[in-house]
Amino acid sequence: MVHYLAMVLAGVAVLAFAAILLSLVREGMPAITWRFLASTSDGESGGIGMEIVNTAVMTGIALLVTAPLGLLVAIFQKDYAHRESREIGRMHATLLSAPTIVIALVIYRVAVGWWHWPVSVLTGCLVLSVINWPFMAALTSQAIAGVPDSYREASMALGASKFETMTRVVLPAAMGRLIDGWGLAFARLAGESAALIVTAGVNVSHNWSFLGPGETLAVHIWYIRTEGVAVNRDAQAAATGIVLMAFITVVIWLAGRVAHLVGKGGT
Repeated sequence: MVHYLAMVLAGVAVLAFAAILLSLVREGMPAITWRFLASTSDGESGGIGMEIVNTAVMTGIALLVTAPLGLLVAIFQKDYAHRESREIGRMHATLLSAPTIVIALVIYRVAVGWWHWPVSVLTGCLVLSVINWPFMAALTSQAIAGVPDSYREASMALGASKFETMTRVVLPAAMGRLIDGWGLAFARLAGESAALIVTAGVNVSHNWSFLGPGETLAVHIWYIRTEGVAVNRDAQAAATGIVLMAFITVVIWLAGRVAHLVGKGGT
């Protein structure tokens, strides 16, 4: 009975999502043109070229910063901090449950108020990195924990140290899961809006720079629907949503393919 109920609820969820997606496509597809994708916002015929660049740059840099940091924290927690493991796990859970807007306000106070950074791409990269690192640490810990203990035991029996076992045995075996998780982390960051409204701004510069304003696709959707005055703002918002979903879908698909290939290579 529970199985059938779960299937019915899943079907209802899929149908609801399909209805929303079809409505979005019907309203937004006519607005998607090459000019819309490549140009910079300028009122009625505004494009999202710079928003695409900002989304890719900020999420990419945040992943480059937090992936090795999360890896170091996970390794330390797994092999070197047995007594502190529970406390580290609680800290991860606390940071993961913290509202991103609260984190953004703290970063704004520190970076903009104390360091005198502008509201910019650079500040947006910082807030996304702070938001993402506990997620990456938790993700890496789960991937490492998924490697059978027999791998570690065999490596240690052959005389390898903890560090050699981790870097030469455990991490290669967990790499497929890690890459798959990195794709999900990218999608999570690409959809962030509240934190970036505060730290990266709601507009773009024609001359891109790290110190220039850094509106992303998700922030652009929010701005158009709440502050936009263009007659076709609904179509622009729908078109931007389609581009964002397509962007995320491609990244997750590529991550899945690479993870599959790496996983096959490691077997």
